Parts: sequence; C-alpha cells; structure tokens
Amino acid sequence: MNNLERFRKQYPLELDEAVLITSDINRSYLTGFRSSAGLLVIFKNSAYFFLDFRYMEMAQIARNKGMIPTEISIIPIKNGPYQNVGVLFQEKGIRRYQFEDYSVSYKKALDMKSMFPTLEQNCLGNAVENLRKVKSQKELNKIIQAQKITDEAFSYILGIISPRMTERELALELDFHVLKLGAEAMAFETIVVSGQNSALPHGRPQDNPLTPNGFITIDFGAQLDGYCSDMTRTVSLGKADEPMKKVYSTVLDAQNAAFSVIKGGVAGNVVDDAARRVINKAGYEGCFGHSLGHSLGMLVHESPNFAPTYNTPINTGAVMSVEPGIYLNQTYGVRIEDIVYVTADGFINLTQSPKNLLEL
Repeated sequence: MNNLERFRKQYPLELDEAVLITSDINRSYLTGFRSSAGLLVIFKNSAYFFLDFRYMEMAQIARNKGMIPTEISIIPIKNGPYQNVGVLFQEKGIRRYQFEDYSVSYKKALDMKSMFPTLEQNCLGNAVENLRKVKSQKELNKIIQAQKITDEAFSYILGIISPRMTERELALELDFHVLKLGAEAMAFETIVVSGQNSALPHGRPQDNPLTPNGFITIDFGAQLDGYCSDMTRTVSLGKADEPMKKVYSTVLDAQNAAFSVIKGGVAGNVVDDAARRVINKAGYEGCFGHSLGHSLGMLVHESPNFAPTYNTPINTGAVMSVEPGIYLNQTYGVRIEDIVYVTADGFINLTQSPKNLLEL
C-alpha cells in the first residue's frame, strides 16, 4: 500500500469532496516525488499532481521508475495552479475541499476562498502528519542507511580531532565526510561546540580552537533519499576530571532510564520524566532545559515527542531521538543522543556509535 492509499484509507473522501496538498514535505510523502513547488489535488478515485516546467521531465522519469503511483496524473501548470484546479472542481462536481491549515498562511486560505467562492472550505488538520508518525519498512530502511553514514562519519572524525583545529574546521570536515559517504545533504546545520560553548545546547561552530581537556559536543545528521538521521556525541579532548565524568555518567544513566520505559503506547511525558528524574536526583535540576526527544523522518524534527507536556502515547513504528543533556552555564555541557525505532514491546536502537566517555 502506497502513502496515498494509506491516506485514503484513513481519511475516506466523498465523490463531491477534494483535498489540496500544498506543503513540500506532505506533497513529497504522498506522491513519492520531491519538488520545491507544486500542488497535489486528491479526489475519491483519482489524484492530480500539478508541476511547473522545471520538474515535468524529472517527474516523468520518476513515474517510469515506479516512484510516483500510476493513479496520480502529472499535469503541467498553465495560467497558475489554482485556475487548473478550478476547472477540475467544476468537471468533477466538487462542493467542498480541505486544505492544510497547519502549513497554509491565513492570507493563502483567504485567497483560496476567493478563488472558489461557492465551495465549502474545511481544514485538513494534521491528517498527513499523523500518517507520517508511523514509518513503513521502506522509510525505516532509508533512516537506517542515513544513520549508518552518520556513524561512519563519526568514527572517521574521531581520528582527526586535534587541539590545532577550530570548531568550524571540525564541523566542515564532518560535513564533507558525510557527503563523501553518499548523503545528499546534511539533515541540519552541524553543531560542534567545545569548552564553555558546549554549555550552549544549539550553539554554532566558531573559529575558536578546540578546548584542551574539555568537552566537545558534536550534533549532526545525514539526509539520504529524503530521510534524516540525527546523533549527538560528547567527547573529551584530553583527560576528563572527576566532575566532568560525573556529568557524563549522569547523562548516560538518564538515557538508559528512558530506554527502560520506551515501548509503543507509553506516553511521551512518561519517557521524558524517567530521564529527567535521574538528572534531578544527581543534583543537576534546572540544567536539562529541553525535551528528551522528537520524532524524525522526512524532517529532522517531527511529531510525536518525548516531552514534559506530551501526554499522548507514542505510536509503535515511530522513530524517536533520545537525547538527555546537562548544561552548566559558562562551564561545559554534555548531550548524548541516539535514535530508536519504537516497537510494541520496546525499541530497536538504530545508532551504533560508542557511548563510553572517549578521552582523545
């Protein structure tokens, strides 16, 4: 069953009803084709994919390779996509349509209303996003391959880290190696922060030399075939002192505590709390200021989440990050992040890089 069929099964349409998909990610998810522009119109028994000249030939090649479902008609845009849609609506006797209110601006929604003034306009909500929460085997395989590149790149970078390097130089070396290994892009802007900068959860690499006898936090991921990986490791450049070792072991213990409760059907806040209690009990309350984890797939940050306020059960089949951290202001920080595939009775860890404290 392809993703468009999954959508129709979950959200069946009437003959006089249509759905407009405008967001790049959801359009790609449902068609199997990535583009920075376009419009997908879904009817009960058919679908039309409007693309401009830049993408028509690539879309036909993708169709020939079986990437785009045969039931989707690929249509060149003429005179603007919504004029094409208006003609289709008339031909098919459409009386109401749904649009992606989570990604469409208020102005665009008003524009749609003015273009189709006689039709009932409704919100689709997060219908497609809900489907994306559960990964198919094909999607999981893409994430696994992206994570393999991430693990291999981390192994490589351990061999070249030197006090003579700056944070920015290390980040550039890492990015280059990820791409050299076959990734189509970085999943997000690579984070390399050392010494006091490692206390900044999402600090940016600077032209500062790596701090001797200090922590280096490295957070990065690969994008492969449209799917993302994500991993964080913290290493010590030289010998770590006892306070550093205590912080590191506490973060690792917190991650293991979260692992002990992860399985399908457990609420996200329960998993977050398991990790947070370990950190607080060790004397670092207030030093873990972000949520424990997030889902990932076509985007590096998706729903659901392991967060204090997320009391919804996590789906079996979700891919989640598990990334506790401790950040001591103007001193240093530690974060350890793996990604896991949630199963009915536990999880499968997709991350293979070592987590023992590495003193380089």
